[in-house]
Amino acid sequence: MSGRHGDPVAEVAAAGVNRADLMQRQGLYPPPAGAPPYPGLECSGTVAALGDGVSGWHVGQQVCALLSGGGYAEQVAVPAGQLLPIPASTTLIEAAALPETACTVYSNVFLTARLAPGETLLVHGGGSGIGTMAIQLAKHAGARHVHITMTFGNGMLRTEVLDDGCGGADPGRGTGLRGVERRLGTFDGVLAISSPPGGPTIVVIEVPCELS
Repeated sequence: MSGRHGDPVAEVAAAGVNRADLMQRQGLYPPPAGAPPYPGLECSGTVAALGDGVSGWHVGQQVCALLSGGGYAEQVAVPAGQLLPIPASTTLIEAAALPETACTVYSNVFLTARLAPGETLLVHGGGSGIGTMAIQLAKHAGARHVHITMTFGNGMLRTEVLDDGCGGADPGRGTGLRGVERRLGTFDGVLAISSPPGGPTIVVIEVPCELS
């Protein structure tokens, strides 16, 4: 038993849920040509069969996989190059959520952008699956990091920015922070900065607002 073109077959234990899966169920995301008609762009499970010439894997091995579709099935054929080993610290079920985020971040941040130690990576939506993976991989690679936290309470929207720099930021030295402070004052907002020598620098912005 093997998939088309001799692809390995995985017995699916769990599947990740991605936005494309939700859009496909709504009829807004047709699967790519040649892909199964049902959702599932990533999964984890156990190798059930290997095609001729496939090496580096064995029947019964636990794996996770990046797919063009079909991960919601009981079994799915996977091109051997899209199989991934499961990290020792990760359970079989947890591993189903790794392939899409890990491959997306690695291909964009490291293969395309070539992020290097000491560089800074700006991640929009740091609380998302892609965002949290990007932050962790960038930190592991030695990139500089900036933490941004947003909270709301008592009618105030509070944004706190914390970096890992050397400190010593001075709004009076032409950094543009004075201009930000003036603009915030228009909305009764406030800007507070703490930047001792040696760091870190913490910038807090508070703006009155109402959530609707």
